[in-house]
Amino acid sequence: MRVGYIGAGVMGCGIIKNLLNADVPVSFIVHRDRSRVVELTEKGAIEVEDLKTLAQGSDVIMMTVPDSSVVESLLEGSDGIGPHLRAGQIVIDMSTSQPESTMRLAGLLESRGIPLLDAPLTGSRPQAEAGTLNVMCGGEASVFEEIRRLFDAIATNVFHVGPVGSGNVIKLINNCLGQVAVAATCELLPLARKYDIDLQAMVDVISVSMGNSKAFQVLMPRVMNRDFGILFQQKYVRKDVRYVNECCRSKDVPTPMANALFALHEKVFAAGYGDDDFSMLAKYCEDEAGLKVE
Repeated sequence: MRVGYIGAGVMGCGIIKNLLNADVPVSFIVHRDRSRVVELTEKGAIEVEDLKTLAQGSDVIMMTVPDSSVVESLLEGSDGIGPHLRAGQIVIDMSTSQPESTMRLAGLLESRGIPLLDAPLTGSRPQAEAGTLNVMCGGEASVFEEIRRLFDAIATNVFHVGPVGSGNVIKLINNCLGQVAVAATCELLPLARKYDIDLQAMVDVISVSMGNSKAFQVLMPRVMNRDFGILFQQKYVRKDVRYVNECCRSKDVPTPMANALFALHEKVFAAGYGDDDFSMLAKYCEDEAGLKVE
């Protein structure tokens, strides 16, 4: 089962290495960032020059790309990989994509005998490197079982969650829930500072109380240590929350919380934090309150 990989970036690099560790042959293509090419080729991955060559030498195409517009250009565009795909190949989109777009693309590929699975991930670069991601896969169950070993090579928890598009819906809900918790925490940290609350004492209490969450546990050490290295960029948080709101509008689901979250991230993006880590929302809230939380 030969894999052709598109998106050998922050997440893709670790995923490719874990596929190779599981004796899965991997070819990949790099367009801009060549910083990881040597690392991957020394591990045994094969770099190819173009998407046609990638398609010709692969049984499965896997991709981790920024958003649905990139997925669409790859699968529908005349200069993408779509025209070079053949019946019997399998496409796995592990990006966080817009569900309606995913379902539309799946229909187009299905008419050519090419199944599409949406298999977004939870976890960030450390989990990608360790092979301990979580996968939620939508698509035909029989196709999922056929390529299950690929997911087992990169993830600790692997779920088949329903028909195509289901993976992205669950991923978007998960991301929105996590980012609501992050936003609420960042918003209230200046309040703790103005009352001279000991942050470690606050963390100790909340960690055993209802206000606790995985998002809180990931965020607080980063804020307290002033460690804002990239795990997940703010511009992708903004994109995911926008996708949630688009889905809810299409299904007539009221979203006052998600709307407020998107409005906040529009302001954060406009303030120049788009390329920063999601945890820099704490810095934005500090700036708005005129103080530094430490």
